[in-house]
Amino acid sequence: MPKKHLKVAVLMGGLSAEREISLVTGQAVYDNLDNKKYKPFLVEMDKDCRFYLIQKNKSKRLLNLQNKDRKIFDLFFIALHGALGEDGAIQGMMESFGISYTGPGVLSSALAMNKVYAAQIYKINNLLTPNFVEIQRNGWKQSKDEIASGIMADLGSPIVIKPIDQGSAVGVTIVKTREQLIKAVDRTLNKFPRLMAQKFIKGKEVTCGVLEDRGESFALPPTHILPNLGEFYDYKSKYAKGGSTHICPADFAPEVNVKIQDLALKAHKALGCRGMSRTDIFVADDGNLYIIETNTIPGMTSTSLLPEAASKAGIDFSRMLDMIIKASL
Repeated sequence: MPKKHLKVAVLMGGLSAEREISLVTGQAVYDNLDNKKYKPFLVEMDKDCRFYLIQKNKSKRLLNLQNKDRKIFDLFFIALHGALGEDGAIQGMMESFGISYTGPGVLSSALAMNKVYAAQIYKINNLLTPNFVEIQRNGWKQSKDEIASGIMADLGSPIVIKPIDQGSAVGVTIVKTREQLIKAVDRTLNKFPRLMAQKFIKGKEVTCGVLEDRGESFALPPTHILPNLGEFYDYKSKYAKGGSTHICPADFAPEVNVKIQDLALKAHKALGCRGMSRTDIFVADDGNLYIIETNTIPGMTSTSLLPEAASKAGIDFSRMLDMIIKASL
């Protein structure tokens, strides 16, 4: 290969609840990297946090990124969703090893992945986000009745219960009564130590991606999401065949779409994101726009929301990946 070809390792897998989605994202990124510019490699992180180079015959070679294999690749394209991949952990490892990587850095990733911290950042920057209460396992066990009553008084009904550090709507429940809240929190705290109780916003779900070109961030056309299989855009609606309908550009008034793009861009900058992000927003029935969360490593299959919106802006999959890589160099 000529020297101009950048050696890009697509890192996928991991140990989060989104591992299978990451494998699909990673393969799609690998398949769509421009072979005229890049020499792509597939690297899988297993559930024991070991890294394997997937070779052409599908065999796997264990990598030692701390020492001898550190300089095999010019750049890692991080396609890990969820914990360790999206929360700053893998970014911190890359930083300590002196390895270049795509997407937001350590702090941005950690802030965006933590729904409580992200919501605080939104509020500091005067970006409207639903009111919330944080719930921690130890405190809940000691005072669940008092905490539940306080949450109902503060947030009203319905309420969304969600882990603070999961993606793909993992562990999300909508409750309407104090009894439902207690059961949902008890159940979810068995798996996740910290939760967010968030005021439910009645309205329409929309998402808006942000990319960078020559150092300038810009928002893609927003997408109106209509879940077909659930009450909201849950895991099944996201990934099951026919689970949701995407309308892109969103079918809101032009001025509303502009406001959505402006919010996504402001969230991207407030969190210090780099290269890419995708912010989920509710267009409330009262006309207000509420930021729900910002994803720093969105899904990257050909039918995923970010590539889909990019294509509506005239940016094909390969060019989108090229922009993400260039923003990281």
